[in-house]
Amino acid sequence: MANISRTEIRYNDSNDLNPNSQQSGHETIAWMSTVIAICGVFGNILGAVVLHRMQKTNSGVRLLKYLSLVDVILLVLVFLSLTSQLCNSHVARAVCAIFDPFAYLFAMTLYTFEIYLTVLIAIQRCIAIALPFKSGSFLRVINKALGAIAVFTVAFNVPLWLAFWPRPYWNPDLNMQLFNQDQHGGFLGKDGFKVYIGPIVLVFRCVIPLTILITCNIILTISRRRQNSGNGQTWNKGFTALVMAITTMSVVTHVVSAVDLLLWEIDSGTTTADFIQISVLLITINCSTNFIFYCSFGKIFRQNFKLFFRPNN
Repeated sequence: MANISRTEIRYNDSNDLNPNSQQSGHETIAWMSTVIAICGVFGNILGAVVLHRMQKTNSGVRLLKYLSLVDVILLVLVFLSLTSQLCNSHVARAVCAIFDPFAYLFAMTLYTFEIYLTVLIAIQRCIAIALPFKSGSFLRVINKALGAIAVFTVAFNVPLWLAFWPRPYWNPDLNMQLFNQDQHGGFLGKDGFKVYIGPIVLVFRCVIPLTILITCNIILTISRRRQNSGNGQTWNKGFTALVMAITTMSVVTHVVSAVDLLLWEIDSGTTTADFIQISVLLITINCSTNFIFYCSFGKIFRQNFKLFFRPNN
């Protein structure tokens, strides 16, 4: 969703070229994203419940629980938006018209928080590896770190909210008052908003997170090799592999978003809507695969997951 903030600006122009040939492909990707989002919602809910039982004093597990909860909300927004677009009934179109303008803004804001929450998880794991005896003190600053990320997220997305704030209008087809996103630049103006949606978003939503995640992944890779050659704890090995899997998936998603943003800048907004659809699909996959990673790399997670279905134990 890092690149969807330009969808309202360019989507119509790209579709006008050949709408009939693109519609089928867009619907296929939309259905794929919908199915993945449904599975991801249930997976993240189960993951959050199990992680809540495991968290205790482990700051890394607590951050993973928060990540699962954020992903649940994001996937619900994606699901509602996609299903309302795929259904052609009068009710579905009305729900889409009412829901989409606000869901778009909430999703973009929440996704910014999700990006930096993933970065915080990677940093926490690196601290736990490099300074294992001091990693416990990270619990005392975790709430402050999350608060700082939340403040930054809101501040960073203020121009987007002001530029795309839904405006009421009367829809004669549906015979009701609805809302639309009339992009007007907000307090930045159209020229200022183009700078914000281009270079600024590229730096803060792609370049900075990518740099930190790749750096942390290199550190974790080196540390994991040392753990494999030594007598490291099974929990540390598994948790390091888990964090590496999550951050690697996030890196792949951000690379696609960064490429799209670069194409947007180079082509002056003429990149196709197909790239947006693929990016949304990858973001949906990124938010839906955490539970698979938990089960694949977390032995203790699997044990707690089995105990979750054995209340007598």
